[in-house]
Amino acid sequence: MTTKTMRRCTRCVMPETWEGITFDEKGICSVCRATEQSINWNARQKKLKDLLSFFKSYAASSNNKYDCLVGYSGGKDTAYTLWAAVKKYGMRPLCVTFDHGFKLSPEGEWNLTEIPKMLDCDHLRFTIGNKLRNALCRKSSEVMGDFCWHCHNGVGAFPARISKLFDIPLQIWGEPPALYQTKGDTYEMDGSEEQDKVHFEKIFQAGVTPDKVLPYGYNLLDLQPMTWPEEAFPLRALYLGNFESWNQYEHVAIIKRELGWMDYPKQETWQPWDKNDCRQELVREAQKKLRRGFGKASFAASKEIREGRITREQGMKLVNEYENKELTGLDELCGEMGMTFNELCSLTNRSI
Repeated sequence: MTTKTMRRCTRCVMPETWEGITFDEKGICSVCRATEQSINWNARQKKLKDLLSFFKSYAASSNNKYDCLVGYSGGKDTAYTLWAAVKKYGMRPLCVTFDHGFKLSPEGEWNLTEIPKMLDCDHLRFTIGNKLRNALCRKSSEVMGDFCWHCHNGVGAFPARISKLFDIPLQIWGEPPALYQTKGDTYEMDGSEEQDKVHFEKIFQAGVTPDKVLPYGYNLLDLQPMTWPEEAFPLRALYLGNFESWNQYEHVAIIKRELGWMDYPKQETWQPWDKNDCRQELVREAQKKLRRGFGKASFAASKEIREGRITREQGMKLVNEYENKELTGLDELCGEMGMTFNELCSLTNRSI
């Protein structure tokens, strides 16, 4: 399916191959419809501040240095979330990174390592071994057409394990999946979306359980950092975007001004601040085109249209410009996974 023949939303440019998307009688997609509701942000802010006050008191009564946990990748959303937690809301977070294990750009490495220090935050950075990572990249490419299973699951599960271990029941995340996800029983922007075991299995795991991607020669215990803790424990994992309007342009301006956060140009998008926490996003772009016939430009342009920054016609021009580009450097990036780009394509095609 090509960008020319694929059915797209008549309001934004999201294509029919985005998982779970539906169109109404006017051809408007379910993502656009989900973002139409009016929200009282002042009431949301009061609710958030009441919750934060409770967990500050909990930490004090528990003699715990940390009153919340912030999952941190160094990307724009987590950088803003960490800044907001500390500077806007006066929290004292433990900063936790599940590191995907691939080399970062110099800018990405600086954002990841230096910004927590600038905010005077303790920072825990965890990485699995290269052999296991590469084996998971191969297996998940074959099973689901996406090499990122280890990262998606680690980002959700590992902080939960740390919350349990360190008795930090409050987690603060950034952009809520309700802004873009379309799978069955979708979450809405009503402030009730929180991360727990059910949410993790639905949004992060997305039906691909560890047994489905277990590489030969490993057992399920090897995947433990990427799986949710079995024993029950108290957890309130809030999305900041449910309590304040989520504006990426404003956030990027804040973290650049306040923290010196750095971006750099990309092949696959006109937004230099997008996905600065993973150079391998370029490979994922290629996999997405193989699997679904579209790439990052459709997703990014649709958000721009919904936020009133560009017209649909301008969005389609961006899609045609960026999604028809020939991407370069893919063999070098795939080499980190121990394979060539052609090998990755072959594995991806088996999942289609």
